[in-house]
Amino acid sequence: MTEAKYLDNVKERFSAIIFPVIILVLWQVLSLLGVLYEVILPAPVKVLSAFIGIVKDGSLFIDISVSIQRVLVGTFFGMLAGLGLGIIAGIVPVIERLLRPIVDVIRQISLYAWIPLIVLWFGIGETSKDIIIARGVFIPLYINTVSGIKNIQKEYMELGKVLELSRWTFIKNIVLPSAASGIFAGVRLALSGAWTAVVAAEMLGGLTGLGYALLHAKEFLQNDKLIALMFVIGLLAAVTDFLLGQIEKRAFKWKST
Repeated sequence: MTEAKYLDNVKERFSAIIFPVIILVLWQVLSLLGVLYEVILPAPVKVLSAFIGIVKDGSLFIDISVSIQRVLVGTFFGMLAGLGLGIIAGIVPVIERLLRPIVDVIRQISLYAWIPLIVLWFGIGETSKDIIIARGVFIPLYINTVSGIKNIQKEYMELGKVLELSRWTFIKNIVLPSAASGIFAGVRLALSGAWTAVVAAEMLGGLTGLGYALLHAKEFLQNDKLIALMFVIGLLAAVTDFLLGQIEKRAFKWKST
């Protein structure tokens, strides 16, 4: 790594840290001056204390493990549907035209608007939670998969026809490698959607999960705990996206060379 590139990396990391630090310092100062009411927005020190409290009593780790499990299950089914239908629709234009209006309608309706209907059909158990998360995952993955396949260079598609490849060989050796970058972008968006959806799903009922913990903190006016949990959810989603970003960099390193 050259010195110039090293300095650019240092500047980038510094700029990414300095603004949040300034926000936290300003937040704490305004709280100490009484400008911010503690009942509405507790000071960062109070939020940190609440975070330490839920770590010590073990509730945070239980809620995190339950939410991660639900994210994994819902993401699996959402990816199965999004990737499967996306590949079919991307390869067969007629299927894509038939599914387009349905998908457009589904994605225009807010995830939260689907919840009452899903609860009415499936109750408030784990099945409803899995479906809500799968819905959050399906749309971005389907759209990016179709887009990635449609953007494959025509020469590759014609090559598959000239070689008279079987349908599976054509998908495995031409379609998936060529559309992999777009599909992976859909996976990253899908995982972000999964963390949003799991919070909404866990507010339906149950006694564990980060969404339930948020609702419980709200009911008991524990704003410090509520904000601490919000930071935890944001951090988990950010870490997930960061790890996927690192995988993407290594998997598609050839694109930057």
